[in-house]
Amino acid sequence: MVYSTNSTYAQTPMNSSFLGIWEPPDIVLTGNETTITIGRHIKFRPDLLSYELYGTPKLWWIFKMINPDKLNDPIWDFVEGLEILTPSQADVNTYL
Repeated sequence: MVYSTNSTYAQTPMNSSFLGIWEPPDIVLTGNETTITIGRHIKFRPDLLSYELYGTPKLWWIFKMINPDKLNDPIWDFVEGLEILTPSQADVNTYL
């Protein structure tokens, strides 16, 4: 099985028997991040924000990675009124 480039597992080593140990990408703040306040239309739906910002719902995991202090659970902590950092498209491309 080969994971898509949008998957958090894309760079995980694998063979025919098992998936290797996942090494999360290094998320470095570059200064190109934008602060977004989660609105009612996207609460509990990081996939929707991922689609709005990056054109795919599959990059929802990046919000957890760049906001580890605010998003312990990337779904249920994604509440209305919470301010989070979102990386630029160029920075996201370097994580993949």
